[in-house]
Amino acid sequence: MITWKRINLKNYTFPLVDEYKKEYINLEEGLPPGARLDKTCNAINSIKINWSSIREDKGLGKDFISYVNESYNSGISLYLEKNTVVDKPIMADFIMEKENPAVVDKNIIVAQPGSQAVIVFQYSTDGEVEAFHNGFTEIYAKENSSLTIIKIQRMNSLSHNFDTNVAYVKGGGRVNWITVELGSQISGTNYTTYLDEESSQGYLSSIYMGDGERKMDMSYSMIHRGRRSISHIEARGALMDNSRKVFRGNLDFRRGAKHAKGSEEEYVLLLDPTVKADSIPGLLCEEDDVEGEHAASAGQINENQLFYLMSRGLREKEAEKLIIEGSLMPIVDKIPIESLRQIINGEIRRRFADA
Repeated sequence: MITWKRINLKNYTFPLVDEYKKEYINLEEGLPPGARLDKTCNAINSIKINWSSIREDKGLGKDFISYVNESYNSGISLYLEKNTVVDKPIMADFIMEKENPAVVDKNIIVAQPGSQAVIVFQYSTDGEVEAFHNGFTEIYAKENSSLTIIKIQRMNSLSHNFDTNVAYVKGGGRVNWITVELGSQISGTNYTTYLDEESSQGYLSSIYMGDGERKMDMSYSMIHRGRRSISHIEARGALMDNSRKVFRGNLDFRRGAKHAKGSEEEYVLLLDPTVKADSIPGLLCEEDDVEGEHAASAGQINENQLFYLMSRGLREKEAEKLIIEGSLMPIVDKIPIESLRQIINGEIRRRFADA
């Protein structure tokens, strides 16, 4: 049984998981010859990864990762050969419903030198189902490759969501995470990027929204191992009602990461006096010649902005909604797919309409 004090999870046990029977990827989409996409269960033996090097104490911890490795019922495998460029985003859409209430997905993405792709994971619910998601995504970005991974979680308020994400980036490679946390009653997420070689790059952009009794724990880490590696973490959120969040951002400069640069920032709007927000930025350093900076800001809606908008004819609730949407838009606008931006904007507006 698992106890997680930060999000008030006590004596929690994982559910028994059946087969996930819904289709979640389109294997018939036109991909270039150098891209191989399949379900993980069909491809796991053909992926060229040293599995013995993967430690289960990373991410959310051994309990969560070993559960995925032993019980996964879905997930994708993507292998990009050298210099392969995938023009269209690759979509994995997981919908949880009464007949398929649990998704335990194991995702493996390998990008050989010079390859590029955008991969989108969506997790949502249909109806009043008590859904469960526990995922583990591993990224291997080789030299000069570029991967953008977008994760959108908008499960209902009866659901539990846990997600571990780990990326290993070689020289000149780039991994760009964009994460959207808008749903579930309990949510624990971890994103760790290892910048292993010279000029490797890691970026993470995140938005989150808490309402009702929702509890979130978000942990983002950039581990600098390579010279001149670059990282940036940016998180923006809004909390209302009795919601609670814990944000932990870590910049870790290991020995050998000379001339590396890393930065992190978090901005959260507190819309009710009953919310609770903990921000724990961390800066660790074993190397002398590096640059690291962090910032965290939490506060209420700016009264001057609110007065200005109301003086232009907007009602107070409309003005508040506009200010909050504006604070989240810098992250939403980074998503290169118009239809996804519309879905996210619609979900944010619906939350305010229900408030």
